[in-house]
Amino acid sequence: MKIKNIAYLCCMIMAFSLFSCMTVPKESDIPEDANAADLTQKAQEAFDAGNYRAARVYYETILKRFADDESACIAAQYEIAHLHIKRRQWKDAYTILEKIIAQYEGPMAMHLPPDYYKLAKIDYDRAAEKLGIKAKQ
Repeated sequence: MKIKNIAYLCCMIMAFSLFSCMTVPKESDIPEDANAADLTQKAQEAFDAGNYRAARVYYETILKRFADDESACIAAQYEIAHLHIKRRQWKDAYTILEKIIAQYEGPMAMHLPPDYYKLAKIDYDRAAEKLGIKAKQ
């Protein structure tokens, strides 16, 4: 019985060490010449590694540095909402997705990448269901 407890404790320490080693960049550490595609790639790598905080920093950097690029911003907003879904933060995801959908239903919709509208609607419905809210059709 003691060996099981020791093995469990070692596994927990290793898991904690793995997650505590994940670095989260400061925006000031991200090269100024990085383009939106570079930042998206870095964010996706962080996301795939389970480092959601780092992924969010990269996506928020896109929102700040490329505010005039509607396509890059809508993608970053969607990915931030998706990060909230992965963490089961339904309210935060719902709020962001609601704003994304409103952008697609506004006058600038023709300038936005169509794929994110469909994805946002799917995640919006899921978040609404988890929150017990009747999703708007």
